[in-house]
Amino acid sequence: MIDYNKISGHYTQHRQKVHPGILKELLSGSEYQNNSTVLEVGCGTANYIIEIQSLTGSRCWGIDPSEKMLSVARERSKTIDFKNGRGEQLDFSNDFFDFIFSVDVIHHVEGHLEYFQEAFRTLKPGNRICTVTDSEWTLSNRVPLATHFPETVEVELARYPRIHYLTGLMREAGFTDIQDKLVEFSFHMKDIQAFRDRAYSSLHLISEEAFQRGITRLEDELDEKGYIQNISRYTLLWGRKN
Repeated sequence: MIDYNKISGHYTQHRQKVHPGILKELLSGSEYQNNSTVLEVGCGTANYIIEIQSLTGSRCWGIDPSEKMLSVARERSKTIDFKNGRGEQLDFSNDFFDFIFSVDVIHHVEGHLEYFQEAFRTLKPGNRICTVTDSEWTLSNRVPLATHFPETVEVELARYPRIHYLTGLMREAGFTDIQDKLVEFSFHMKDIQAFRDRAYSSLHLISEEAFQRGITRLEDELDEKGYIQNISRYTLLWGRKN
């Protein structure tokens, strides 16, 4: 079990940037209107919900079970309402939100069906939910995480729910018009401190020997090329409440 209260400092330091492909799809697919109400489930230090409020002027909320993560989020934004909580029990009234989303969080949710049922209850009719997650393929082809720390693949496959399983639960909860889309962002990475600090949760779940081997691979490639290719891919899973 990873204690996100303990690693919140490294998350804050290394993971303040949003994936441009994810942000673009969240903005275009959520059908924002003036004064939309938006909830990010598992907001962490609030990278995405801050960007969305800044770009749309929406009324925004974020929930997360880690108080340390939320304390950072509250320092970063005074206009978003942050609450301690979990997706399986949303403390909001029926038909409250115009858009609900989560980014790389669903594998931390203990009750997947309960979350989708709560999201369905609190979402206004006609509006959408988006779950940003990883498929089996993206988990197995992460660059450089899977390529340089191959032991993370088995760990991640064991804890991430499969796309077909999630779509089945979404239908059971009442969602329709279910679609999935792959987004990708590639860049050259010249600083591996985030890996040394284990700012990626899977690095806490492999052995110290496997971790050190991966760091050595990164260092060797950085010395040879001057950069490390980074390819960040995610699957966006959409559904609608009719």
